[in-house]
Amino acid sequence: MLNAERKEAIRKKVTVEQRVLINDLCNEYSTSPVTIRKDLDSLEEEGLLTRVHGGGILNQSVVPDLSISEKEKINLKEKERIARFAESLINEGDVVILDSGFTAVHIARRLKFRSGIKIITGGLNVANEIVGSDNELILTGGVFNKTTFGLSGGFAENVINSTVADKLFLGVDGVDFEKGLTASNYEEAKLNQLMIKAASETILIADSSKFGKKTMGYIGKINEVDRIITDKGISKKYKDKLNKLKLKINLV
Repeated sequence: MLNAERKEAIRKKVTVEQRVLINDLCNEYSTSPVTIRKDLDSLEEEGLLTRVHGGGILNQSVVPDLSISEKEKINLKEKERIARFAESLINEGDVVILDSGFTAVHIARRLKFRSGIKIITGGLNVANEIVGSDNELILTGGVFNKTTFGLSGGFAENVINSTVADKLFLGVDGVDFEKGLTASNYEEAKLNQLMIKAASETILIADSSKFGKKTMGYIGKINEVDRIITDKGISKKYKDKLNKLKLKINLV
């Protein structure tokens, strides 16, 4: 494949998947790590991506409201590791709020083998994983968003306002150290705000592709959460910023 063709293919790949790894690109395009690094460096100079250890992540100021199937492809292994660690923090008897994000789906898949946990969610994709388990499932109700599979709006807000939870596992679309935590629509952002108030402990579950991005729905400041779980693919710049926060930080 010619340099220009390979670079354009990588451009399309990172735009869709939001993260690319050097080893994967070497195998896909049958070329050396040195060549791929040069391609990624060139794309970084153009402003398309940010170079991170082992690859690059899409660099964009506003994240589109991706569908569930599209979100499913982004940092899948990282989401699974984050979910595994998150699930280990949940105790029998806990009242837990799970949002409608795909990382929350992975947590729910692990909780289906547990028992004695009360799970509150507005995510139909999350609820589907819990059905049939020995846990208590509470749906918020509300208006269905076909893009996120989430329920939001006044009905859902009333349920969360009446809830006292031990832990909230919060997924977001953007983590910006100046603008804070954001979601891709206002209704779910507002519901997330109420979830934070309802929970004794808020745990942010965000893979490294979410850092440095912001979307239109403001949820809150980063220091409104108690713990952050993310993956080791996060860039040194953002890792250094995380270390300055007086929060529990877990890199998995």
